[in-house]
Amino acid sequence: MTRRPRPSLLLVLATLLVLAGLTSLVKSSNIAAHTGLLSSSPGANSTALYCTGLSGTSGGEPGHFTFLNTTGSTRKLNVQVVSDKHTTSLTSLTLGPHRAQAVVPEKEVTGNTFAVAVQVNGGGVVGEEVTKSSAEAPCVSSGVTNWYASGFDTTVGSTADLSIYNPTATPAVFNISAFSPSGYAAPAPFQGLAVGAHEQTEINLGTQIVNTSNIGVRVRVLRGSIVVDGVQGSGSVASFAQGQTTLAKSAWYPAVTTVNNALAQIRVTNPSGVIVNVVANVEIANYTVAPQDLTVAPYASGDIVITPNSAIPAAGYASVRVRASAPVATSLVTGTSSGTALSSMVAPSDNFIIADFAGKGFDVADVTNTSKSSLKVTFTTIPGQGGQKATGHVLVAAGATQSILGVFSGLSTLRAQTLLVTGSRSTLLVTLTLPTTPVGVSVVAPLDGG
Repeated sequence: MTRRPRPSLLLVLATLLVLAGLTSLVKSSNIAAHTGLLSSSPGANSTALYCTGLSGTSGGEPGHFTFLNTTGSTRKLNVQVVSDKHTTSLTSLTLGPHRAQAVVPEKEVTGNTFAVAVQVNGGGVVGEEVTKSSAEAPCVSSGVTNWYASGFDTTVGSTADLSIYNPTATPAVFNISAFSPSGYAAPAPFQGLAVGAHEQTEINLGTQIVNTSNIGVRVRVLRGSIVVDGVQGSGSVASFAQGQTTLAKSAWYPAVTTVNNALAQIRVTNPSGVIVNVVANVEIANYTVAPQDLTVAPYASGDIVITPNSAIPAAGYASVRVRASAPVATSLVTGTSSGTALSSMVAPSDNFIIADFAGKGFDVADVTNTSKSSLKVTFTTIPGQGGQKATGHVLVAAGATQSILGVFSGLSTLRAQTLLVTGSRSTLLVTLTLPTTPVGVSVVAPLDGG
């Protein structure tokens, strides 16, 4: 019998080194896959949703998570609720076609603050967290490694927190830095923070950045990825700031209140080492308003007051476009003397979904074309059980804003309705405000349809 020669020790070692190199090249990332929400086809194998920021009844943001099946097929959901006390529950839900179901986290686990992670056996399911005071924030489909937000307050009567959830299977590590009218801060306790795998935590900005207005924040993830929501309390008003993952030279705020007894400001954070010049162009029907200017020092923040402002008439809603000489983070603050709400800019996209999760309908539901050429916008209703589907479209002129109910005859109200809004390009913006007195002080973000 012929014996095979044994491989030499050097050859074995060389083979092992090559295999080790290949293993290092194909190792998986900690960043959760961006599955999208409605863009995932109904036949997708699975999708994920993550929300964080709700509190218990003793906190300022008690409420529930709601999940809506926008498809014509049944979906099964595995729902994991976690709290800052490291308590966890896992339940399964079945959502019929076009059905919704709420999950109250305080009934599932004990804790002060909560997050939820949902795995769905297909596409077309969206989620929203809604407080008892009707503050809302859409669930997202992946974690991030960089996050900016502007406009937080830690002054007397206000609280500002960052709610953090780690959607990955390994611990995440991150740093928090802050930018205020007085400049830059990177408190030592906010560096090298860690959150365990599938755990949730809440960071109180006021413990290190005391009695300060208009705080901008950057969260830089050093390892892994996280889901972040800003949670602002002001008097009796609670709000969520979704923030932004990249800085921008322009931002659109198409429905900013200017009415009497209301407050509205555009807050700007400059995290760069150069002076930034900011111009807000304010458009109000039947009025001409001079551009509002702002200079923001390096590593600082500033604001442009829209109302009350003697240069801007109290005349309903204004459309405000912000342009900056360098990329910045922006937000809109609205409210009254008894409390204000914080809302982040919404980035243009090619589709959004509108759902009446608060059960109040909307005071404003507008579409805006942020481009320099006309945009075809298509409306498609997602009917409830026994309802009829309606579709329609409109051409929106360059830079124009239109009321959805004014151009789409398929609906007479958006109360208790769900609507998919699609643009022919990724230059579409949807703006929503809830019914309030005075008008326009509660701005909510649409769901990202893709």
